[in-house]
Amino acid sequence: MEEMFTILGGMGTAATETFVHLIDELTPAKKDQDYLNYVVFNHAEIPDRTAYILDNSQENPLPVMLKDIRQMNLLAPKFMVMTCNTAHYFYDELQAAADFDIIHMPRETVKHMQQTIPGLKKIGVLSTTGTRQAGIYQKAIAAFGLESVVPDQTLQDATMSLIYDDIKATGTFSHDKYQKIVDTMLNDYDCDAVILGCTELSVAQSEFPLYPDKVIDPMTVVGQNIVDGLYNK
Repeated sequence: MEEMFTILGGMGTAATETFVHLIDELTPAKKDQDYLNYVVFNHAEIPDRTAYILDNSQENPLPVMLKDIRQMNLLAPKFMVMTCNTAHYFYDELQAAADFDIIHMPRETVKHMQQTIPGLKKIGVLSTTGTRQAGIYQKAIAAFGLESVVPDQTLQDATMSLIYDDIKATGTFSHDKYQKIVDTMLNDYDCDAVILGCTELSVAQSEFPLYPDKVIDPMTVVGQNIVDGLYNK
C-alpha cells in the first residue's frame, strides 16, 4: 500500500467494528479501489484503561499499547487513530514513541463543535469514570474557552452501567436507558450539546441516533475528517 493509516482498536472490539463500518460508509466509493487503505490492530487483550486510571495497582495498559506503536512504526502509516477515548490518557507517551501522528480524538471533537454549533458555551460530557477522572475532555473543552459539565454520581453510575454491563458485556442496550441519560444532560444540566466521550456510547448512537445537532460522536467527527483527507497533509 502506497499510503495508509492504522487503527488501534480492541478497546472494545464492538466500538472498533463500528468505526471501521463508519469509515467505509462515509467513503464515496463506487468500486473496491475507491476505499481507504488502513490496517486495524484489534488488540482486545489491552488491559482496561479505566480500571488502571482509577487504581494504579491494576495492570497498566501503556506497555502493551507502546508495543503496538512500535509494530506500527514498521508499517510507516500516515497517521493513527485510537478507537477508545479513555486511551487518550496515555496520548503523550504514545505520540512520543510513534514515528507518525496520532489523532487526538477529544481535541478534534471540541474543535469541530466550536466550528459548527452556533452559540456553543456549555458542553456535557458522557464518558467512562476513567476519562472523567483524568479530565480528558474537560481539558480539551477548556482549551477552547468553553465550559464542561460532567454527570453527578447517580448519572455517572447509569452511564457506566450502559457502557460495561450492557454494550461491552452483551452487545445490546436499552434505548430508553440511553435516551434518559442523554436527555438528563441536555435538559436537567442545561447543556448546549453533549459529547459521547466513550466509543461504546458511539455504538449506542449509531444504533439509536439521538439529536444529531446536539449529541456529538467523536468517532464520527474523526471518521469524517479522515474521509475528507484532513490528516493527509
